[in-house]
Amino acid sequence: MPTKASCPNSKGGFVLVTVLLIVTLLLSAAASFTWFARQEVRRVSAEEFALRARSLAVVASKTVCGWIADDDNEYDSARELLYAPQIPKILGFGTWSVSVKIVPQDHLIPINSIFLPDGVTVRKEYEYAWKRVWELLGRNDTADLILDFLDRDTIAKAGSREEEYFVNRPISDLSELLRLPEVDAKLLYGSDESPPALDKFFTVYGGPGINVNLAPKIILSILDPELDESKVDALIAHRQGEDLKSFADLLKSPGFPSGIRARLESVLAYKSTFFLVEMKVQNGEGRERSFTMIVTRGDGKQGKIVSWRE
Repeated sequence: MPTKASCPNSKGGFVLVTVLLIVTLLLSAAASFTWFARQEVRRVSAEEFALRARSLAVVASKTVCGWIADDDNEYDSARELLYAPQIPKILGFGTWSVSVKIVPQDHLIPINSIFLPDGVTVRKEYEYAWKRVWELLGRNDTADLILDFLDRDTIAKAGSREEEYFVNRPISDLSELLRLPEVDAKLLYGSDESPPALDKFFTVYGGPGINVNLAPKIILSILDPELDESKVDALIAHRQGEDLKSFADLLKSPGFPSGIRARLESVLAYKSTFFLVEMKVQNGEGRERSFTMIVTRGDGKQGKIVSWRE
């Protein structure tokens, strides 16, 4: 008598498949958890490093402000050891280190200081420079508009206008000028093809005067009609060998025009109020984080941080 062929146990097969699925899911979950755990470890490590680096940068900034406050001579220039870019300033914190570069500012026209105390009238010392900037940029039509944007009143100058969105106050950053439709990023920051832009002439980080130890050629050349290219070149060559501490030092430069003293003396400075500080914080493993800040010298006391980027 023929026998029946035996069939697989369907219930047992179902259980096996279920177990395999569960094992697969558990393995996938374990792999995902491992990946997640590694990512969390990296994230926490990165956050811990960033926090530690930031803390050391804050501590280092106080030391730097102290250095600047202690520099009480009559001038600020790149010839001084504290500001010499080729001489590294290193602060040690155990296995961590902070390298510091300090660059005195006040080398451009202080846009928030172009008005007299009334906040409306352009200082006579800056009238020529203001006109020359817009001529060099080919934007004479924008000169009065910017003044109306910044000055304290709401009365439009001839040929200009006043709008509700005009700030009518000192600005905290040049980027505020982008509120004007007539000012775009190319005019403000320039490009490889464009002429010098506004940020090559103006700064919000400046006192009432321009530090002639640091002012670039393009700034010195527009301060007064008598400062032509040859006189500016001579002044730049002169200051490379001698720090400028007074107008008398300017007169030592070959051909420097003594007649500009009455016109510019109140806006020619020899010290700086603001300083750019660049820091690189590094741990013992070589990990690095950069910080950039603007600090002030301070008035009879240690300065403070007015801008911070990282």
